Amino acid sequence: MSFAAYTEDLPHFEDRLNKLDIDRIDAPQDAPDNGGLWFRDLNGVPIQIKAGGKKTPDAKEGNGQLPSPAGCRNAPLRGTQPPVHPSRLSHILLLVPDVPAAVEFYANALGLRLSDKSGDVVAFTHARHGSDHHLIAFGKSSGTGLHHSSWDVPSIDHIGRGAAQMHLAGYEHGWGLGRHVLGSNYFYYARDPWGSYAEYSYDIDYIPKGVSWEPTSPPIDNSFYLWAPLPPEDFTHNYEDALSVAPAVHV
Repeated sequence: MSFAAYTEDLPHFEDRLNKLDIDRIDAPQDAPDNGGLWFRDLNGVPIQIKAGGKKTPDAKEGNGQLPSPAGCRNAPLRGTQPPVHPSRLSHILLLVPDVPAAVEFYANALGLRLSDKSGDVVAFTHARHGSDHHLIAFGKSSGTGLHHSSWDVPSIDHIGRGAAQMHLAGYEHGWGLGRHVLGSNYFYYARDPWGSYAEYSYDIDYIPKGVSWEPTSPPIDNSFYLWAPLPPEDFTHNYEDALSVAPAVHV
């Protein structure tokens, strides 16, 4: 994973890694950029911190769901619509053996802050300079892996069209349409060929710089989602870990 930091902050990150006794590593051979600081997290995932501009939004992005005006037809013909292209990567969720330990490591090494959690099953972290409700999330598993990457789109309509687009492309397995509780975003998850998911996401909560945000920890059965079809039975299964046993989630 690669994180951008302001150039003037790089020495502070280097000092922080030294105080934590975190060894540097060489960049992986297939890394597109070998600059900056390279190290591994507590589960062995390579991480890069490099100089760069802020990638997360500076404010909550506009709501694209406007009321339809009266006196006209508002739904276009299906064949006239362009393909859905997400505007940016919103967040990722990593599967880890120990969620609290992962939150602590990323807080100490990268300065990420806890947004919300559900016990030791899942946790969501944000960046201090203003970011979506979660930049990196962690879900409990018997091993490490990528559960999903989340991609921002400007409306619920774009989520629905994106889901239809994935179905037409042959990716029929997924979950949604629905709305999460922690983060509040509307979603549709399309499963990729490796068992992970790509999420279309809209209207996620935003935590501005300097705002005091008090994390909550509601039970998972009351905070996994607000409404949606029942999730696939293997939704939390870690296909990167041969011994994976998904934690029980009662919905």
